[in-house]
Amino acid sequence: MTLAWAAIGVAIGAAAQSVSGIGFALVAGPLLFTVFGPREGVRVAVVLSMIVNIGVLVREHRSVMVRQVLPIGAVALIATPLLAYALADVDTRALRAIAGAVIVVGAALVAAGHARETGTVGGAVAGLASATMNVLASAGGPAVAVYASGARWDPTRLRATLQAYFLALNVVTLLTLGLPSWSRQRAAVLVGCLVVGSAVGALLSSRVSVRLARAVTLSLAAAGGFAVMISAIV
Repeated sequence: MTLAWAAIGVAIGAAAQSVSGIGFALVAGPLLFTVFGPREGVRVAVVLSMIVNIGVLVREHRSVMVRQVLPIGAVALIATPLLAYALADVDTRALRAIAGAVIVVGAALVAAGHARETGTVGGAVAGLASATMNVLASAGGPAVAVYASGARWDPTRLRATLQAYFLALNVVTLLTLGLPSWSRQRAAVLVGCLVVGSAVGALLSSRVSVRLARAVTLSLAAAGGFAVMISAIV
C-alpha cells in the first residue's frame, strides 16, 4: 500500500513539474523517503527527477535561458560534492529546518511583490541553498524558483530553464551519492506512473496561463519549505 501511495505521489509530482517547473521532489519525496528510507529515498527521487527533467527538455530545450542560469548552476555543481562529504555524518535536522524557513519567507516576499533583483550574490546564495537542499532531501527547486521569480526571469521560459539546471544538478548529485538499489518491480511501477504524470502535465502546460503558473510555482516552493521544516521537527 505504501508503494501505491508513493506511485500516486510520483505521478502528481511529475505533472506538477511539467506545468510549473518544480514540484516533483516536493510532492513525491516524502512518500519515497517512507518507502526507501531517507538516504536511499533521495537517490530514487534524484533518478526519477532526472527523467522528468529530460522529458520537459525534449519539448522545450530551445527556451533555456543559459546566461541567467549559468552562475547559479556553477555554484551548485561545485558545492554539491563538497556538501555531500561534509554532511555525510552530521545530524541535518537543524539545517533542514532553517533552509525550509528561509524558502517559505522568500516565497512569501516574492508573492507579496517585495522581492528584488539580487544579482550575482543572490544567485550564488540560491545555488548554494539549492545544492544543500538537494543533498539533504532531493528538493533543490524551491530556492532557485524563489530567486528566479524575484529576478523576474521570463515566466514563459522559466520551466525549461529550471529543468536544465535540475538535470545538471541531479547528475552531479547522483554521481556523488551513488545509484539506488531498488528492485526492478518497484522501478517499473514508479517510472510507469512518472511517465503518465508527465504526459498529463505536458497536456496541461499549454493551457495554464503565465500568471497561474507563477502562482503554482511559488505555492509549491512554499509548500516544499513547510514540508522540509516539518520533516526536520517530527
